[in-house]
Amino acid sequence: MEKSKISVRELVNKYQENCERIKQIADVCEKEQRERNKKESVEFDAIVRENQLLQMRMQAAAAEFMNTSKDPMAEVDAIVRENAREGKQTEILFVHDLMMVSDAKAGGIVPLNVQDILKPLQEGFILEKVGLPFHTGLVGEYVWPVYEAVKASVAGEGVARSTQKIKMSSLRANPDRVGLGVSASNQALNASDGLVEKIVRETMPQAVRQLLNQILFSTKKVNNATQLVGPFVDKVATAVPLSKVPTFEELNKEMKAKVLESGIDGEHLCWVMTKSMQAILEGQPINKNGVFLPMIQNGMLCGLPVYTTNEIRVEDNTGGTTKTTEYIGLGDWRYQPMGLFGDLRFIVDPFTAADKDSVVFHLNADYATKTLHPEAFILGKVAP
Repeated sequence: MEKSKISVRELVNKYQENCERIKQIADVCEKEQRERNKKESVEFDAIVRENQLLQMRMQAAAAEFMNTSKDPMAEVDAIVRENAREGKQTEILFVHDLMMVSDAKAGGIVPLNVQDILKPLQEGFILEKVGLPFHTGLVGEYVWPVYEAVKASVAGEGVARSTQKIKMSSLRANPDRVGLGVSASNQALNASDGLVEKIVRETMPQAVRQLLNQILFSTKKVNNATQLVGPFVDKVATAVPLSKVPTFEELNKEMKAKVLESGIDGEHLCWVMTKSMQAILEGQPINKNGVFLPMIQNGMLCGLPVYTTNEIRVEDNTGGTTKTTEYIGLGDWRYQPMGLFGDLRFIVDPFTAADKDSVVFHLNADYATKTLHPEAFILGKVAP
């Protein structure tokens, strides 16, 4: 069994080395603003094929370990507690169907489905709201495809038809590192069964989702980000002026219709606003006269779903007083793809907050998002 564990670790290490090499190739191409040359393409294709085989072997190893382990998370809990007591750092790495936990023993492989971690991250996320996938496990040179429309023509008999090339442009995904930390006291770690599982499966994914919401819906760049910028940052200067209590006509005509005029199909359109604004609009009628019909009914506004988050509200505390600016966003989220690259990495750190008798759980991941079609998004500014 020990030999099998070491073998799995070697598979994981090789897989990570390959992913790092793919990233190096992508970085060079991006820096030189070119496509891969022949030599790089041959190496790239070979690495991708090898990684596919490594993935299959890791999945087979995960199935084998699952048959021998009754409670994988209990094993993780025990390892983390033991390492924390001895002042050792623990690294938890999620690779497809494996969770690798570093410890004093050889191997340190514990099987866990990575979807157990991603599910709470995806639940309640805007992509779930509009029926779009949240891409995970992306590797290396990934591009977001943008398909341009091809017009059909009618020609009579004997008239030559012009040929049209299908244009496909693409925007390269540039992932940035996303990191956050959650602390727990040593007393809680030692006394509470399942604390590690709760942090890994619930607390950290929810914190990541909160950070991604901040990136996506904020009207300002988050922490001076360069690559991780949402679709509304560049819309503030041209925001549609809305009444203090926005009217149905303002939202439908000045925002929804304007977005649809850009030529998008609008299949994944969704409103973004605060919960308080949603509550206000739920009590406002579409028409002043006749049967009372609220603007928002069953989570729908102007025939489109509503997603609520306070991240779209701006609060300015300059001068000691708080000035709040309320915004309403609308967009087709098909044109704002996003995804996680590589593997999720947890570090259980007993040193950083040792003076507070606490252990810090750090999460690191590479995340990318891109606004492919700026005209698919519009921002409205609510009057104070």
